[in-house]
Amino acid sequence: MAAKSAGKKDRTGKQGTPTAKKNVASHKQQPNRLADQSDHEMESSSEDEEMYDSHEDDNEDEEAGDVSDGDDEEMDADINNNNSNGALEKTSGQHKSGLDAKATNAEIMALNETTLLFKSNLFKLQEDELLAETCVGAGSKATRGLDAALRQIRDALGSQDPVNEMGVRAATKYIHRISGSSKLATGEKLQIPFPDPSPSDDMLIKLGFQPPTVINVVGSYPLGMAVASRTGFNVDMVVQMPSALFQDRDHLNYRYFYKRAFYVAVLFIGLKQSAALRDAFDINIECMHGDQRLPIIAMRPLKGVKSLDSLPGGVVVRILPSIAHDTLPLKRLAPDRNHVRPSHIDPAAAGATESGDDPSSSGSNSLPPTPLYNSALLGDALFLTHMKYLFETAEMCPEFARAASLLRIWHGQRSVGGTQVGSHSLARTQRVTGFVLTMVLAWLLRGTMSGEVTERRFRLSPTMSAHQLFKSTVEFLALHDFEDIPVAFGSAVDMAAFASNFGAVFVDPSGSLNLLAGAQEWELAELRMSARQTALDINHHAENRFDRIFLDSRLTRLAVSRYDHVFRLEVDDISRFLAPSTGGGDGSAASVARRLAELDHGNAVTAVQSRIASFLSSALERQARIVAVHPCVSDAGSTKRESCVFFVGIIASEDASNRLVDLGPNPDAEPQMAARFRAYWGERAELRRFRDASIRLAVVWGANGMSTESRSLILPRMVAYLLRRHFSIRATPEVMIPEDLLVVDKARPKAAQAFGDCVGRLFTLSARVIDFAQSMDICGPAADEITFERAIGAFDQLQRDIKDMEDKLPLRVLALHPVSPGLRYASLTPPKPLALSRNGGDDSYIEPLHAIIEFAGSTKWPDDIAALHKVKAAFLLRIGECYAAAHPDSQVDVGNRFFGYGAADGLTTGISATRMASRDADDMDYERDNVLDIRHAASGYTFRLSILCDHEGELLARKVRELRLAGNPSPATTLALEHAHRRWLRTNRWRPTHHRHIMDMCQRHHPSASLTIRLLKRWLSRHMLLGQTVGIPEELAELVVACVFAGSSSASNALATPASAYAGFVQSLQLLSQWRWKEDLCAVDFGANIYDNDGDEEGESSRLKNQAMGVWRSEGMSAEKFGLLQKEFDEAQRKNKATNAVRIATEDDPAAQWWGTVPPVLTRRIRDLATASLECVARCVSAGTDSWLPQVFATPLGDYDFVIRLDQDVVCRKYEQPPKSAFETMEEATSSASTGTNGSVAGGDSAEVFKNLLPTAQAQSQSQTLAHVKQRANPFNQPGMVGFDPASMFVRDLVDVYGDSVFVFHDVYGGSVVAGLWNPAVVGKDVPFSAGLHASMAPVKRGTLASSSSSSRPLVRYNVQDVVNEMIRLGDGLVADFAIQRA
Repeated sequence: MAAKSAGKKDRTGKQGTPTAKKNVASHKQQPNRLADQSDHEMESSSEDEEMYDSHEDDNEDEEAGDVSDGDDEEMDADINNNNSNGALEKTSGQHKSGLDAKATNAEIMALNETTLLFKSNLFKLQEDELLAETCVGAGSKATRGLDAALRQIRDALGSQDPVNEMGVRAATKYIHRISGSSKLATGEKLQIPFPDPSPSDDMLIKLGFQPPTVINVVGSYPLGMAVASRTGFNVDMVVQMPSALFQDRDHLNYRYFYKRAFYVAVLFIGLKQSAALRDAFDINIECMHGDQRLPIIAMRPLKGVKSLDSLPGGVVVRILPSIAHDTLPLKRLAPDRNHVRPSHIDPAAAGATESGDDPSSSGSNSLPPTPLYNSALLGDALFLTHMKYLFETAEMCPEFARAASLLRIWHGQRSVGGTQVGSHSLARTQRVTGFVLTMVLAWLLRGTMSGEVTERRFRLSPTMSAHQLFKSTVEFLALHDFEDIPVAFGSAVDMAAFASNFGAVFVDPSGSLNLLAGAQEWELAELRMSARQTALDINHHAENRFDRIFLDSRLTRLAVSRYDHVFRLEVDDISRFLAPSTGGGDGSAASVARRLAELDHGNAVTAVQSRIASFLSSALERQARIVAVHPCVSDAGSTKRESCVFFVGIIASEDASNRLVDLGPNPDAEPQMAARFRAYWGERAELRRFRDASIRLAVVWGANGMSTESRSLILPRMVAYLLRRHFSIRATPEVMIPEDLLVVDKARPKAAQAFGDCVGRLFTLSARVIDFAQSMDICGPAADEITFERAIGAFDQLQRDIKDMEDKLPLRVLALHPVSPGLRYASLTPPKPLALSRNGGDDSYIEPLHAIIEFAGSTKWPDDIAALHKVKAAFLLRIGECYAAAHPDSQVDVGNRFFGYGAADGLTTGISATRMASRDADDMDYERDNVLDIRHAASGYTFRLSILCDHEGELLARKVRELRLAGNPSPATTLALEHAHRRWLRTNRWRPTHHRHIMDMCQRHHPSASLTIRLLKRWLSRHMLLGQTVGIPEELAELVVACVFAGSSSASNALATPASAYAGFVQSLQLLSQWRWKEDLCAVDFGANIYDNDGDEEGESSRLKNQAMGVWRSEGMSAEKFGLLQKEFDEAQRKNKATNAVRIATEDDPAAQWWGTVPPVLTRRIRDLATASLECVARCVSAGTDSWLPQVFATPLGDYDFVIRLDQDVVCRKYEQPPKSAFETMEEATSSASTGTNGSVAGGDSAEVFKNLLPTAQAQSQSQTLAHVKQRANPFNQPGMVGFDPASMFVRDLVDVYGDSVFVFHDVYGGSVVAGLWNPAVVGKDVPFSAGLHASMAPVKRGTLASSSSSSRPLVRYNVQDVVNEMIRLGDGLVADFAIQRA
């Protein structure tokens, strides 16, 4: 009792250590408190030690919490005391109320902080609210049940009976006997979680158990730093094992870890024997970080436990065994020492010795060091040391806990550990955790780094606010590379020993433990990349990016879209993968070294993960910026050395990954690098002389004429080639093409030959998805001949030819402005050229490439619109005559032609001008403007030219103003003129501007954006949502992709801009499925200087390091221009115009009105289809098959009210559908290949490869003009019909006639189905009869009157059957079947 009274006196006298730290209580009440806190001294006693510790957490989001080890009364008194102290602090900081009261210093500082540090008050309020909602601390009302449960666990752990020391065999039998007793709920026999290699039964070691000497709750929970996330938070309880259980040499040969495993097994049985804990928690043994040497006890609350259900996100209580820092000689655990002798892992090893730890001993110095093994043991001994250091730091810096919480939230949103990939869950093996980031913050506040510039730039002050601390830490992480510049808390540290044995070095305050031990290179690279983007977001001069920094994780946590290429790698036998020569141990030095390297990782799966990541990173150092390898959660902690599944994610360097030639070193100048290069690529490496006279090794992946689709697969081909050559991992035929199979197995390294035929399989969707960007006409060899560059080159030649005719024209030609998607890398397939002959070239559909001719200004244009059109027609006739005279082989045609409404031309949405115009306003119908068609003989392309006349736009605008000033005498004429003026702006102003932006993005900044646009258009068209009156215009679909590649808002990826079509397509689907169009502004910043994918890492790093701290600026749209976009969006919200529809603003189009609006009903369907498509993609990646991929591009027809099937013989664009091979799954393709069908070669990898598949043959075929281009006859026997598509014309007629009552859907790229939905506001609704009804109506029932007493008119209803008959008559010759699914 005396001891208890003394403890209470210490608390009230402010001398003891509080159970729940003081700032936990005040944290809820004073988010921005700067008040001084009372100093507390740390003291410990043998009976009740109140010390807090932090530990690396395998849950990246949070760490843990603390509850005192004393009695229940002491804990309750301590919590109440802290709450009252926090209330007193809050009261003391307030000033007297009154109008004449002066502001306190704290209020002035808070006002200055808001003005100087935040872009707006909103960001500060959001940050405060975020901390208030997510932070969890001991002693609060919400955690009372948790605190009580922790006391129960403490009592159960401390009341266990001791177990006498015994041998391994006896200990195993003892655990089996106790675990199989009736006291356990399961009755199963427990296996002691021994690490690999497990101890032999005759090993000279004694395993025993004594009650813990110290039981402390440690980590973030007692320090007020715990953060509740979707997956909950962790509470770590340290159980200190008595020193009497260990001997001086237990750090050798896993002796400590064997004793630790037995101790965990006894603790586990004791907890399971407690009926109260068994009913409240699901108790299991897990491995921390997947390390088999570190088993822990994880306790998760069961559903229905009322005292724990109120915790946000749930909680995991982890029991962490530890030892006192003086139990074992920590000085012997230096990173350059070996503590696993060969005789322990392989008795057959010759010359193995178990020498002592004397540094002069030749036995230990000659063996490879075991730095990760040493770090695992050190971590158990330094819990309390770290906790004390963080506690002192929190006392020194009042805002330390809040800043650490912000760091944990930020990091948790960017971590993929624990996320789902289909049916698989990624393991939490990352070593950069919230604890490590907290220690980085502590180092910036208290650590030293003498002689480095970083110390002067990033040294933080304890008086900084939480936002300042968070911001400065993120900027430090963005610039600092722990591999190049090691970091230590003190100066008396042997940094050479750490740097030589670890990649990244961050030494803890004790100077003995590397906090980044086990952290892989890709993990730190992802951290730097995320920090760089966040640093730019925090300091963004235009918009508030709070959601993107702290909340929005949809584009970063999902593994299938986080990387440019995602591979599923399944390894059949881990032991065979790690030791291919024997599959086990043969006593050789090489075998022992491999086994030591594996054991040092603590897990065979982690060893394989590290080996694959390091190998691919080294081999693809120019092509890949990051190579991340994630094991599945079911395999990460497994002790079985069997098969496992890895997901390999690659963030590519867009320029280098698409290069046809990978340059290597010069063999004479760099012989070692040349030998290494040859070892990687084998027969693929060739010695070549280049134009600059240099002689270098090189790997050639294709000829100059390779298509965009083939170029995008170079990096997947490299990965498949490397893994097949060095590890016998077989890939699917899409990435392991016959050309690579010819040489991949030749002269394989000796180490790779031992793998045998196959030890694993590789699968990726990057190749399969691209098949849907092709068409029946343009696929296979034809894809390498028909390119966008060919069409753009032909257009440039046409522009030169027309400019050469200036002396024959009345006005000088200034320029030709292309507006066709095929001339900006954005059409579904590259424009198809047609070879012209004397009889004329023809095809089922001839696509025109639209361009606008701009003449020099003139004042002689007529003021009458009809006369102006005639002058324009005369100009076109003159241009056609001159061009035909200069190029007699070409074909020229002038007339009134439809511009086209399908995806080929990307025109308007909404009601057409024809429908809105009156009968006397036909001259204003700009659907029928005069055009000039030129079929270019040299290239085979057809160009459609129209004339830009600024005077025409001025006339239309003037007429609209005059009619409105005159009192609007003719509403129909005025409306027709307004539509005509808008159409003129769209055709002559908006489309050229949009064309330049998309062209610049696809050609200069992001080449993969072109293929992404094509995939998204294919996806939209296959779901009948592109290009029609009720669909998405082509330009708007291109802007969706631009949001992913150049979005100024949270639409863009927070990790990296996509560098592949696969990543861009998946992220576009995510944007369509999750963006809140009604609440958030979605904008594209084409002017942003995106340097993220420039491929020059050194230049980027140099640029960032030259920025002063706190002066980060993202280039692009100015704050004023972005403010205009936000103002327009807010105005639309105020007028209820910002509906839940796709709406994308740009700097040139702040109101997002250029391309019309998409009805909310279609937006909802797009969102649902995109969500379902993402699920299919995830299932494909998870299962390693493409079985669900065809479903992504197949729309369900059962959702429509009626379906019209067209006669396929008259569908002109049917050959633009995807090739049949795109819908074949791997199983079907394999079956076809085995029977020799579909042009495949049977016989597996040894099959003959035909020469026309090789790059040399491709280059030869390029010399043959249009050798593989298929030309078909027009189905109507009308050759030369440019842009004639009767199916699209039929759909447009349906919209014009029945647009108010029917939503029509159609695949503009040759779809043979037209689907429709009845408008429920019109169809099925009874209305009174009138003469002005717009559609065919039928009486409801004879004699039925309207419900209104003032009307005696009969009720009529929409006559569905008659309308269906009218549609059939309208489509006479086109409609093959009409099915009504719902009336």
